[in-house]
Amino acid sequence: MRTLLTISILTLLAGTAFAQFPGDNLMGVFFSDTEFTQETTNIDSGAVPFNAYLVLVNATVGTVGGYECAIDFANPSIFVLSVSGPNGWTNFGDNTNHLCGYQVPLPSEQPGTVLATLQLLYSVTDPVEISLGPATPPSIPGDMAIANGANPDELIACPCLTADCVVATIWGDGVVATEDQTWSSVKSLFE
Repeated sequence: MRTLLTISILTLLAGTAFAQFPGDNLMGVFFSDTEFTQETTNIDSGAVPFNAYLVLVNATVGTVGGYECAIDFANPSIFVLSVSGPNGWTNFGDNTNHLCGYQVPLPSEQPGTVLATLQLLYSVTDPVEISLGPATPPSIPGDMAIANGANPDELIACPCLTADCVVATIWGDGVVATEDQTWSSVKSLFE
């Protein structure tokens, strides 16, 4: 019985040991529109425009009707040249305060759904952290949110990829998932 319990616990923990970003309805910024991994949360940019993607990871809804978040680049040398989105994307905020809806609900995909594309320009090499937070004004006080595309009245609070809401870096190290685990941490539970 003890062996069966140990195997069951190891199996459960192993499932989360390799998760890139554990949790549901997480928002983050990536420098790839197809790979949403810790490795794509950093870019060493040159003096040319580049894209960053606002992504919903591990969505719990089939479609997204809209979203809200604020993006903080913590450096006035970063220029947001343009922001766009799919499916009739409309932003009622501005380039860094997103209060957005879609004319046609956006199908959610696994592991992530690109909500918007930001074209950025940063011509120096000082490290920069990119953070997310609630939009102004927020529909859910203190939280970022998405609207369920099947029922736009249903708002779902969305946490950040990380505990401190630093979700990407430029000329930095990228970010580590909030509950990132390794086999070493799983193994230490049984030593």
